[in-house]
Amino acid sequence: MRYTSSMKIHLLSMILVALFLLSACNKPTVTPPSSATPVPVPTISPTRPATVAPAPTISPTRPAPTVPVPTASASPTSSPTPTVQAAVTPGLPTADSRLPAPLYLLQAGQIARIERDATTRKVITAEHVAIPDVDPIANFASSPSGGLAYIVGDTDQDRLVLTDAQGQGARTIYAQQGHELSDLVFTPDGQALMLHLLDNRQPPDLPSGLYRLPVAGGAPVLLHADDPVDDPVNPSRAVSGYRPVAFSPDGTRLLLQVYALFYGETCGVGVIAATGGAVTRISLPADLVGYCGDETWAADSTAVLLLAGKATGNDAGPRLWRAELATGTVVPFAAEGVFVRQPHGVAGGAARFFLSRLIRDSSGATTGATFVPVQVDAPGTPPVELDTPFDVRLNRALWAPNGVGVVIDVNNADGNTTLRWLRLGAPPVDLPSAEVAVRQLAWGTP
Repeated sequence: MRYTSSMKIHLLSMILVALFLLSACNKPTVTPPSSATPVPVPTISPTRPATVAPAPTISPTRPAPTVPVPTASASPTSSPTPTVQAAVTPGLPTADSRLPAPLYLLQAGQIARIERDATTRKVITAEHVAIPDVDPIANFASSPSGGLAYIVGDTDQDRLVLTDAQGQGARTIYAQQGHELSDLVFTPDGQALMLHLLDNRQPPDLPSGLYRLPVAGGAPVLLHADDPVDDPVNPSRAVSGYRPVAFSPDGTRLLLQVYALFYGETCGVGVIAATGGAVTRISLPADLVGYCGDETWAADSTAVLLLAGKATGNDAGPRLWRAELATGTVVPFAAEGVFVRQPHGVAGGAARFFLSRLIRDSSGATTGATFVPVQVDAPGTPPVELDTPFDVRLNRALWAPNGVGVVIDVNNADGNTTLRWLRLGAPPVDLPSAEVAVRQLAWGTP
């Protein structure tokens, strides 16, 4: 069975997380590259069976990225005091509200483009598949040199398609029966794509793993194979796959999700050189779990920002950590009680992210949450609010590269999707949208 993008988002939205406290005596470390058997990354599920026995001939499936959504927790006394701000009503686009670049979004299995004027929207693809009720396009990437790449998933093979920036001139550059493609990332020069290839052929003709594929055409080049299965009847959680996430700002390294091939709830973070080789895993102590889906680079390329926290109890939930790649240390970046979503590294070593505060009724039950973009300048310093809090559910966010604003995907009062451009300090602008779930967001070239 293969995970469609709609299944991934459904799993993602079901994750329950809450606030948690720092365990100062148990600091995580970065595990150096090694050719030895990989160490299992921490699981989000605090209880699980010791082993699960898949059928020997069933290919591993890709788990959904796990992004936390706040639902319940005890409210710590160290949580920053809310700043009272006047409500701002979304308005019409102004000169200050122009997007920093065209915006691409994946909705209903097709890619749409919103122009910088924040009002012009056009669906630029028209793909079809033979599988009923399956979105045609599962994943896409925007090239830094202009143009798009996307994956069309059909019954017996995936097609990797390239187009120009307007979705025109579509051409398939890779399609092989039994080869499942996912997680597209363009190289900084736009001349190749990083992707994960899962070989479902029996017997396989290629090792599954992380590949580089030239956009000009040619065979995929293996950069790092998924781990070999140690026991086809009862594989261990140490058997990992490697999905590309993003290149470092300096282009020298690639951020990865490291996930258990046969256990969907197990996911961690790693780094590999842009040319391939050994993977450096970011390891966490036994009482912490990682939350895949919100990891990103620090602006200076020397560290990774990631979310991790305790798995159970009133103090469970995601907290922002910074993994220093040179020294092998991982330190809490935000203060205790800061509940984090969608971090983004900015100049000077600072980080911007969405801080969430829980809303409770008179009995103490959690009835909702507010979100506000904030900045933390250094580990442990208090967050500074950058804009007005909002109380609609935050599904995903895409920061402008320089951090001056952010596109958010939220659920409005009737449950439909609203896309909103928040230029920090300016009135928010609602963007044209099909009001159905957004599967992916990406900036185009200005």
